Amino acid sequence: MHRITGRVSIAGAVIVLTINVACQKDSGGGGAAADPCALTEAPLTSVPPHTPRWAFEPWISKDISTRDDTYAFVSGFQSRGIPVGTVVLDSPWETNYNTFVPSPTRYADFPGMVSDMHARGVRVVLWTTMFVNSTSFDLEPGGDIYPGGADTLAHGEDCSYFVDDGATYPWWKGKGAALDFFNGSSRAWSHAQQDVVLNAGIDGWKLDFGENYVGGMHSNIATADGEKTRQEYGERYYQDFLEYGRSSRGREFLTMTRAWDESYGFPGRFFAKKEHSPISWMGDNRRDWFGLKDALTESFISARAGYVAVGSDLGGYLDRDDLNLTGPQIPFDTMVFARWTAVSALSPLMQLHGRANITPWTVPDHVDETVADYKYWAQLHHALVPFMYSLAEETYAGHGTSILRPVADASSTTDFRYMLGDALLVAPILDATGKADVALPGGASYVDFFTGEEATGGTTVTRDYSADRRHIPLFAKTGAIIPMNVDGDALGFGPFAGALTILMWPGQTPSTFAMHDEKDAVLTLGASATSTELHATASAAPTPIVLRLHDLRAPTAVTVNGGAGDFMYDAAAYVIVVKVPASSSAVNVVVTRGM
Repeated sequence: MHRITGRVSIAGAVIVLTINVACQKDSGGGGAAADPCALTEAPLTSVPPHTPRWAFEPWISKDISTRDDTYAFVSGFQSRGIPVGTVVLDSPWETNYNTFVPSPTRYADFPGMVSDMHARGVRVVLWTTMFVNSTSFDLEPGGDIYPGGADTLAHGEDCSYFVDDGATYPWWKGKGAALDFFNGSSRAWSHAQQDVVLNAGIDGWKLDFGENYVGGMHSNIATADGEKTRQEYGERYYQDFLEYGRSSRGREFLTMTRAWDESYGFPGRFFAKKEHSPISWMGDNRRDWFGLKDALTESFISARAGYVAVGSDLGGYLDRDDLNLTGPQIPFDTMVFARWTAVSALSPLMQLHGRANITPWTVPDHVDETVADYKYWAQLHHALVPFMYSLAEETYAGHGTSILRPVADASSTTDFRYMLGDALLVAPILDATGKADVALPGGASYVDFFTGEEATGGTTVTRDYSADRRHIPLFAKTGAIIPMNVDGDALGFGPFAGALTILMWPGQTPSTFAMHDEKDAVLTLGASATSTELHATASAAPTPIVLRLHDLRAPTAVTVNGGAGDFMYDAAAYVIVVKVPASSSAVNVVVTRGM
C-alpha cells in the first residue's frame, strides 16, 4: 500500500489530502507498479438513523451568494433577534461542478468562514450532486462563468470512475459524468476530494436529485457492479455521502435529501431511503397557495412512509410553474409567505429558501409586520427544539411513527390538518380569506394555543384570521407536554435563560413525555388532573424548570416536593407559572385548583 499526498490551498489555508493507493505486480513479476486508479475504500457500513438536535433550529439558504453576503445574510436575522441555526451555501460555491474546492473569489478563507459561523452558533451545509462537469453554467442571475470543465474530470474518465462508461448527461448546471458509487475506487477518489471541506468543518450536505438526469431516457445505469435501476443508483448516492460524512465528522453530521417528490415532469417517487435522510425537504414548490398545498401533500406522503424530519422551502422556491419554466412569473405574495412561515415553524424543518432570495425585511409590502411575525415563528421553532428532537429520538427507537402526523388518511386530498407528535393540532390556512373551520378529532379536548380557550373533541370550531397575518389555527391536545428552550422575547413566555420551560395541559388521563436532553439523558415528564388538583412531575431537573400549566381556574396553593412553590397565575392566558429549582432527584408539583 502506498500513500499519495497532495496539498490544496484555499486562500492561504492549506489542507493536506492523503489517498491510499493499492499496488499491483507488473506483468513480469519483477517489481511493484502503483496503479493510481486502484484506490482502496472500506465497504459502506450502516449507520444508525439519527437527526442531530441542531437540525431542528431554523435554517436559511440562498441560491447565489458569497462570503461577505453570507455574513450579512446571517447578521440580518441575528441583529433582528431572529434565531438562525444553519446556513446553506447553495450553488455556486465551488471552482466548478463538482470539484469540492470552494471558489476563492466567492468564499475566500473558507475554513475561517466556517469557524466564524460556528462561533455564531450557526452550522454550515453545502449543496452538491453526483456530477463532475465537462461544461458548467449558472442560469440564475449573478452566477459564475466557467471557462471549461472540472479539472478532475479527465482523471475520473481515465480511471473509469463514472457510470455508463463515462457518458456525460445534461442537467440544470451544465453537462457532466456521474460518479459510480458501486465502484470502491471511485468512492475513495470522491471522498478524498470531499475531505477538503469536511476537514474545514462543514456540518452537512444538501444532496440534490441529479440522478433523475443520469442515463438519459434509459431505465438502467451501468455500474462497476452491473446494471442498476435509477432508484438503486440514487439510493446508493445518498447513502454514500451520509456514511462517509459521518465517518469523517461524527454522528452530528447530516445530509439533507428529498423524500417523496413529484416535480419537473418526473414521476413521483421516494429518493433517499428514510434511514439515509436525516432531514427531508420538499423542494421546488411554487410560491403560491398551490405550492403550499403541494409541499404539505409531499410532506404527508413522506411522513406516512416513515421519514422522520420533513419540511419545505418556506414561502415556496419557484417563481414559475415547474411544468412551464418559461411561462409567466408567479408574483410574490406576502400573505402566502406569512401563512407558509407559520406552517414551516410548525414542521420539523423550517428553512427559508427561494429563487428570489427574499428575506423578511425585503418583502414588497407589510415589511415591519412580516419581520415581527417571522421573528415570532422562528423563536417558537427554536423553542420547540427539545420537543422535536425528543420526538425524533423516540421515533428512531421505535416508539413513534414520525414527528408530523397527518390527521386524515392517505385518500384525502383536501384535509391538511396534522399533529406534531401527539400534542399539537395544526390546521394550515391555505387561501387568502384567513378563515378556517377546524374539525377537532374526537377522543380528547383541545385548547387554543393562543387564547387558552377550551373546545371539545369531535366538534368543529371556526377561526377568523383575516385581519391577523401571524396566527393560524393551533390547538394543544389535553394531556400534551411540550418541553421548550425559551430564550427570546417574542413568545411572551419569558425569557428564562438557563431554564427548561415545560408547557402542560393536564388531563384526567395521566400523560407522559420522554424528553432527551442535550446530554442525551432521558427525563420522564408527567401530567395529570383531578377535579381538585393538577399534578406535574419530572424524573429529575438538571436545570431549573419553568412550568406553564393550563387551567381555567386560578390556583389556591402550589407545592413543589412538599414545600410551598413559587408561582403566579396569568389570568389572560389561563396559565399557572411555577418555578422549580434544579434537582438531581424527582420533582413533584401539586396545584390545588380554585373554584
